[in-house]
Amino acid sequence: MVISTSSFELAEQAVAELRELLGSEPNLVRLADGEPDLTVIRAFAARKLREGVASPEHTLRLGELVTRLDAASRDDIARRLRLHTAQFEALQRVVRALDTGSDRIAEVVTQELCTSLGYGKAMFSVVRGSTWSPVALAVNPALTEDFHELATAIDGREISLRDAPREAELVRRRRPYAVDGVDTYRHTYRPLIDLSRPAGYIAVPIVVDARAVAMIHVDRQSDSLSDTDVHIVGVLAGACASSKERAKLRRQIHTRNEHVDAEIQRLTQALRHLEQPLTMPELSTCDLPRSGAQSGEDTSQAPAIPRAHTLTAREREVLTLMATGATNAAISRRLCISDGTVKSHVQRIFKKLGVSTRAEVAALCANAKTVSGG
Repeated sequence: MVISTSSFELAEQAVAELRELLGSEPNLVRLADGEPDLTVIRAFAARKLREGVASPEHTLRLGELVTRLDAASRDDIARRLRLHTAQFEALQRVVRALDTGSDRIAEVVTQELCTSLGYGKAMFSVVRGSTWSPVALAVNPALTEDFHELATAIDGREISLRDAPREAELVRRRRPYAVDGVDTYRHTYRPLIDLSRPAGYIAVPIVVDARAVAMIHVDRQSDSLSDTDVHIVGVLAGACASSKERAKLRRQIHTRNEHVDAEIQRLTQALRHLEQPLTMPELSTCDLPRSGAQSGEDTSQAPAIPRAHTLTAREREVLTLMATGATNAAISRRLCISDGTVKSHVQRIFKKLGVSTRAEVAALCANAKTVSGG
């Protein structure tokens, strides 16, 4: 764990005072050789206080040291509480902003992470198959270092996951990971790490439909990150996933609505066509006998198709349309009857006229038209 400068100085002072009080005790030597940790130092001092030391004066000084360490610990806890309280309040604002369905999720997320949420740097990357592409970067305005080269490198170019083992593992397992300062350069994508130079960072996947579609990288530049930070960025990643899912659903609904609108327009046009009066100018092309021919009307001047007088009025309509080459489907639409009804009429026409094909029907009608001089 990397601690702040003031905590580091306090830890060094505490170790030095313990050496003055306790001498070169083996456990204290090992404690001094390790990385300063106020919690470990306080536990060691408290244990020695319970065991007792050489003189009342040393006991008093040891007790005062434990008290100072306790106060420093309380101050650190209070500082972290203030920080995380502010972070959670900011997180609520960011999530509400994403709920509006912003089309600039990458830019919104990285900017809010480095302003409202107080992180040092934040990067948003898109995952496509076996590659990932950093598309947005934000840097906390309070950082004084120059990250212009890093910002220039975040240009959306595709990076193979083979060159970034940690990112590849994140995409495969769809789980966040945290990197401490000592592991920053292990199994990471060095070109970006060399430009960023963080003291550790975390990466969290954005998962949609059980697939990592994007990643968020966050660091504090010179401070370590905690489990709380992982949870905060994880919640933000979940909000991004929800926003992306809603956007995808909206696109699907829009496409479906366009299709339905087109179908409605087509059906409306068809209904308007059906509302028009039905005209059958083709009925005279074959000079079919009128229905009155069977009641004694003189039809000697009208050449007729043999046995055409046996057809019903509907069958004569079907026959006339057949003679023009109309299909069963076309006849069905024209006469507003079902395909099955058309088929039945055609079969009866074939039987009454003594034919078996449409070609024969067309030939009969053509011959009748020729004989009549049509």
